[in-house]
Amino acid sequence: MSPTGDDRRFASMLADRADHPSVTADRLAGTADAVSDLESALVTRLVAGEEPEFCFECGDEGVGFDDPESTVTPERGGVYLFTDRRVYLQLGVEGGDESVSLPYGDIVGVRSRDGVRRHRIDLAVADAKYFLWLPAALDADDVARAAEYVTYRSKAESPDTGGGGSASPDEPQSLRDRLERLGDAKSRGLIDEEEFQRRKEDLLDE
Repeated sequence: MSPTGDDRRFASMLADRADHPSVTADRLAGTADAVSDLESALVTRLVAGEEPEFCFECGDEGVGFDDPESTVTPERGGVYLFTDRRVYLQLGVEGGDESVSLPYGDIVGVRSRDGVRRHRIDLAVADAKYFLWLPAALDADDVARAAEYVTYRSKAESPDTGGGGSASPDEPQSLRDRLERLGDAKSRGLIDEEEFQRRKEDLLDE
């Protein structure tokens, strides 16, 4: 893959705006070692206005579908991109790239697991589970923080039920609960001041 000049500039702009250091211009533009053999750069897969928050190279095991040990193993590298709208998985396998897009509104369960040899983030949607294997070299705190971000965003997309697999549909969240949860996300660094104010205004306008 040879990114265009526009791809490089766009990737640099997005990396500069991202809060987490895992979002690099090289990963987004497809020039980092782990993603250079993929067919398309991550920046070409983003929709207008979408902002990357975390970007991790996948582990050698790749992604497990419904079973953590039954994996699709990348042959040409892979990457997990956590944006403000979804989790996007892209793996270089035989015959081309395989990708999965998981909007936060579809995610009903999130869990992170850290280990000596490898880490993992588990994501559940209504009819499937995805097990994202990550290299041990990645900081376990970064893995946990990304999982927390997914939990927060999935709850924000399902404000009445709480989302993220943590509340029952029979337990609607009050406005006070949702504002407290929003404030907690800000204090933990999951969202910045601008997004905090925007989401707070949205809640108060409902």
